[in-house]
Amino acid sequence: MARKETGNLGVGSNVVELLLPHRRPFLMVDFIDTFLREPDPFISACRHISANEEVFNGHFPNLHLWPGVYTIEGLGQCCNLLFVLLGFQRGWQRQGGDPEDILSALRNIELGYKLRPGFREDIAEKILEPLESQVKLGVSSAVDIKFLQPVFGGQRLDYLVTLTHEIENMVRFSVEAQVEEKTVARGVMTATHGFPVPGLIKR
Repeated sequence: MARKETGNLGVGSNVVELLLPHRRPFLMVDFIDTFLREPDPFISACRHISANEEVFNGHFPNLHLWPGVYTIEGLGQCCNLLFVLLGFQRGWQRQGGDPEDILSALRNIELGYKLRPGFREDIAEKILEPLESQVKLGVSSAVDIKFLQPVFGGQRLDYLVTLTHEIENMVRFSVEAQVEEKTVARGVMTATHGFPVPGLIKR
């Protein structure tokens, strides 16, 4: 999976928490760099792994080895993020809007969280909240991941996820995790979607 274009979204953990129900210590995505709808829906995101992670107290003492299951969870959360963003765009387009409006709204919200000029509080209410009921999360139903290299504290873990198949309420993703552009894990994840997103875009 060589699809890692320069980011067109660039939103951090506060916006991620508006799109996913997960919270610390089980939120595995810190930043969404890129979302592309065509030719195949794609997302790139990352997790900055601190040496202060609670899990390193037991996995393992004196060796900050990131659990592989956490990498799988991060990839799964990116699959959900991709499908949520895609759902937003599809819903907005059905209402006659431009799909790019969704990304603009999220970037605007990011401005607010970063205390930067240009933030407009009405953007989320106008575009995102009316779509909340249309967006559904997915739950993994099959995971086939191969680990190629270990991941350690102090590293940035990059996630690359592409939606490859969508049949009724089943979706399949090609997933890859990288550290310093070297693949540490790759595989396929399949999910069943149709679960409402709790508390989306609620402050």
